[in-house]
Amino acid sequence: MRFFQSEEIDGVRVVRLPSYISHGKSSLARLFSYATFCLSAFIYCLLFSSRPNVIYSYYPPMLGGIAGALLGIFKRCPFIYDVQDLWPEALSATGVLKDSRLMRFLDWIISWVYKRAAAIVVLSDGYKKTLISKGVPANKIHRIYNWCDESRIHQSTSPVCKLNEHFDIAYAGNLGPAQALGFVLEAARKLQEGGHSDIRFLFIGDGIECNELKQQAASFGLSNVVFKGRVPPEQVGVELQAADALLVHLADEPVFSITIPSKTQAYMALGKPILMAVAGESAQIIEEASAGVISRPCSPDDIASAALLMSESSPAQLASFGACARKFYIDHMSKRNGVEKVAALIKGLIQK
Repeated sequence: MRFFQSEEIDGVRVVRLPSYISHGKSSLARLFSYATFCLSAFIYCLLFSSRPNVIYSYYPPMLGGIAGALLGIFKRCPFIYDVQDLWPEALSATGVLKDSRLMRFLDWIISWVYKRAAAIVVLSDGYKKTLISKGVPANKIHRIYNWCDESRIHQSTSPVCKLNEHFDIAYAGNLGPAQALGFVLEAARKLQEGGHSDIRFLFIGDGIECNELKQQAASFGLSNVVFKGRVPPEQVGVELQAADALLVHLADEPVFSITIPSKTQAYMALGKPILMAVAGESAQIIEEASAGVISRPCSPDDIASAALLMSESSPAQLASFGACARKFYIDHMSKRNGVEKVAALIKGLIQK
């Protein structure tokens, strides 16, 4: 929140610039938060920094891409755009934007950013296909999986299954509209009504829908749902390791079928069985890796059935799910794998 701050971290000079911070429900306040950072970054880089070899503009939002593209023009250097969310599709999927004319205008702007970029990094093959359908040349798009904060991942050597009298399925992360976790609570109610209240859903984290979810759980009279709230970052891995399985869930929207939620990588790196309730590419990864059980998103019946199936799996089967998840992460999603690809991309552009 300072006007300007410069520091050195591991030999790298980091400049922090002022921006308005917003974590509330107001879309205008959130947009203003993005805009102030992008404006600060643009002015600073344009007026006070020397010409860089390359500009790397990382998600979100589209405004960051605009700033990067304009700086690339003024500084006469290549611009890489790292796309972690598809705009305006993501805005429409979360209900932030509903005006079709504004959607078309934003789509036109982002298409210009894609055109200006010397290279585009995407987190999934689905994103790559979508950008190609928008007319972006395939040879400038590079799919590089995200990695997790591996310094906080400590794979457990303890038994994978039946750590206590309950079968605990944990979810860690944001409790917001995109996650649509109300459907998971409905699945918990079905399990409880069916005599399977020993299957519990644990929610670790916070978000703008947290209070609504707590009220919904109370109205259902759920004894098999636990809200743990925020925990220190170093404690999250411990909480997840104590669970029998881990849950990924997103709203049933087309844009989410081509994304890979970031918690997927953390869950796989932990070596835990995964209940994947996200359609499309995320489900394909879990299936390809043999890392868990797949459910349709926003389907309480399907989620309940998948949870029951996992709870009835043998310890050996659950251990196999976890081991396969860990192997897939190391082979395809690890930090080393991703950093090498990003470094090669940057070096290649500079050499050109």
